[in-house]
Amino acid sequence: MKKKLLCTFFLLVTLNCISQTDTLRVSQNQKSDSTVMNYTIPIYSTGGSDAESDLDEQDASSLLQSSRDLFTQYASFQFGTARYRMRGYSAENQVVMINGVNVTNPETGFASWSSWGGLNDVTRFVEARFGNVANRYGSSGPGGYTNIDSKASSFKKGTRVSYATANRVFRHRVMLTHSTGLMKNNWALTLSASARWGNEVYVPGTYFDAKAFYMSLDKKLNDKHLFSFTGFVAPVEKGLSTAATLETYVVSGDKYYNSLWGYQNGKVRNASISSTSRPMFLLSHIYTPNEKRKVSSTIYHTFGKSSLSGLNFNNAANPKPDYYKYLPGYFYAKVDNTGGDAATYNWETDVNTRQINWDELIALNQANLYSASGTQSVNTNETRARYILENRVENLSQTGFNLIYNERKENVFISMGVNAFHYINKRYKEMEDLLGASFWIDVDQFAQNLGVDPLIQQNDIENPNRKIYRDDKFGYDYAITINKAEAWALAEYTLRKADIYGGLTISDSRLWRTGYVANGKFPTTSKGESDKLNFLNYGFKAGGTYKLNGRNFITANLNILSRAPEASNVFISPRVRNDVVDDIKNEEVVSSDINYLAKYPNLKLRFTLYSNQINNQTWLRTYYDDNYNTLVNLIMTNVNQTHRGFELGIEKTVYTSHIFQFVSGFAQSYYSNQPKLQAWQDNNNTSLYFNRRVYLKNYKLGNSPQLVSALGYRFMGKKFWSLGVCLNYFDKIYVEPNPDRRTTEAAGKFQDNEKELAQKIIGQEQIPSYFVLNVNTSKSYRIHKRYSLNLNASINNLLNTKNTITGGYEQLRWDQQQVSKFPNKYVYMTGTTYMLIINFSF
Repeated sequence: MKKKLLCTFFLLVTLNCISQTDTLRVSQNQKSDSTVMNYTIPIYSTGGSDAESDLDEQDASSLLQSSRDLFTQYASFQFGTARYRMRGYSAENQVVMINGVNVTNPETGFASWSSWGGLNDVTRFVEARFGNVANRYGSSGPGGYTNIDSKASSFKKGTRVSYATANRVFRHRVMLTHSTGLMKNNWALTLSASARWGNEVYVPGTYFDAKAFYMSLDKKLNDKHLFSFTGFVAPVEKGLSTAATLETYVVSGDKYYNSLWGYQNGKVRNASISSTSRPMFLLSHIYTPNEKRKVSSTIYHTFGKSSLSGLNFNNAANPKPDYYKYLPGYFYAKVDNTGGDAATYNWETDVNTRQINWDELIALNQANLYSASGTQSVNTNETRARYILENRVENLSQTGFNLIYNERKENVFISMGVNAFHYINKRYKEMEDLLGASFWIDVDQFAQNLGVDPLIQQNDIENPNRKIYRDDKFGYDYAITINKAEAWALAEYTLRKADIYGGLTISDSRLWRTGYVANGKFPTTSKGESDKLNFLNYGFKAGGTYKLNGRNFITANLNILSRAPEASNVFISPRVRNDVVDDIKNEEVVSSDINYLAKYPNLKLRFTLYSNQINNQTWLRTYYDDNYNTLVNLIMTNVNQTHRGFELGIEKTVYTSHIFQFVSGFAQSYYSNQPKLQAWQDNNNTSLYFNRRVYLKNYKLGNSPQLVSALGYRFMGKKFWSLGVCLNYFDKIYVEPNPDRRTTEAAGKFQDNEKELAQKIIGQEQIPSYFVLNVNTSKSYRIHKRYSLNLNASINNLLNTKNTITGGYEQLRWDQQQVSKFPNKYVYMTGTTYMLIINFSF
């Protein structure tokens, strides 16, 4: 009954806002955008005191997001368990910067936040502005930007020691940071280090082990010249978990079932280990000839490896315990209905059935005595591996420079800059563990039956049947190279009743693939350089603020830009050949918003209507197909996505100590056209099909809730303590669709009496709505006016709800005649989680 009343309350408020949205949307005739990738944009609020500064003296472009915007706070800290993405954007729509340098990955468009993970003390004070905003550091898209100031002279003098314990990702965290501030000799030094670790903190088979080190050294030559050096590295290794089918969760009896681990000699071992270590170094010169001008120039270099391990096998059974042919449902679906009860019993009682049986894999390897091809003799001293653990490695290097010029002239603020970089990412596989065998043969098992030529199955035709030992490269070996140069300019005008801004950007990028080995399946197109692809792009943004009075504002923004397609989607089979996807185009983005902002001493409010469109996207996924006994590359081109909706945040303070908050956001995020679909076998240069029309129009983007609402209350005590309670509501959550199931060839052949089967193929599942109750508290102590002790505690999902599904997707592998054969996969929300943090500063 309580849940129904709460649902009714949230829906009444939200529907009232939706009706306002629809009215305004008709008058504004705005459009929208979004993307389908499952990455969340991290959002932070600035750590300064600008939230309480004089509004009339703030720049127009900073009014909306430079302060601690309530909605972005909730999106960051309350909605994370729901996999919420603000406005449905994936991370390539937001720019992440360090000292004005764009540190997003040029190949994918995503920032690798793990590269500075654990360095909270030196990255927590940032300038973050979400949406279509003016950016004084460079160009940015509809997701705005985040700029981290890492200069040593920006930190106050002092030392900070921190300890945290949690049951989320890690169990323990320790951090130590020391800063000298700007000393009398005009030097400044900041050092920081941390460690985070934990085994099976919540999900079985997982673990987390991370370190982080940071140093920044500044030298102020005089009032005009400052040199700053920053270097950091954050190596991290973690055992992963994965989504599973509902059947798997049921027969295992575990909502957090994880198929990626098993026992080896009685000890837990995870097969999917993610490891990353990418140092970055920046050297900056800040020239300030006077108080109105500043020129910042930076050269930077980042490099390092990331890897993801996984099981591979040859001439052997699939080692994955949740392979569909091992599940009870597969046996029950047989005509004779045999084997299902036995499979169910084994899943429920035998851990080696439902998890990876490492000991069995090793035993099978050790029993596989090697016989050379074409001979009958057996070498009793060597065994050929049927199963291995391999590492899929990315080894990148990026070098670039960045120049930013800022100047204030009376009521005009001018920003402009240029930047360029050279990026190369080498991808290959390394042998991690032979699992008891002597060696592995570097051949493609999926190509063994393609023809009579024995070289077809060779991954390296110049070294046929090469024996692979631990740490050897094998399988594939290639690189993606990107060169890019960009120039941009921005002007902001401050008037008595209105502020306006406008900006332009132009960039030129070139990318290509370089293969280092000749593959037997593609002997002429796998080795050497591909064609060099050039992309010329532009951007235009403009916006304005109308000052109704000193407390009420209306702002509007427009952002039109183009950008190169993601390099990871450009090549049909990048592991083995240089062939480019047909009809590759620049992506086109049109994004706009209109906002009402009110800011009073006891009341803050923001209401935003936004409308965005992203066109000409390319979408590439790879999956294993039983019918072809190989990997298949599924490619969609000309993908358009629309995203429109509203955001509302209200904060009311009562009697200085009681703060009431309400936020709500509604989105319409969907595919807005009929893309073209093609499929290619990874071991064949002939397409399985080409230019199939995908009837994907109006299908919703998956996983992120499209309706969120929250009620929050915080009590601010007199002796530096506070208590907060927040009730969050999530709805309109959809499973990500498989485009191949929305083609005429797949679902257009059914008769009228087969509508139910057709609906199972083309229908899109909606995940049930749910509530989450979170609480947090904090307490601060001042000791002898010199020391500070801070305690923070937070509990998420206080009611310990464990039956909530937060996201899911349709498998790309599917059977037209038996849709349930490859059911959707899901992820459950964790139960109650906590974090306790203790900070001591002196």
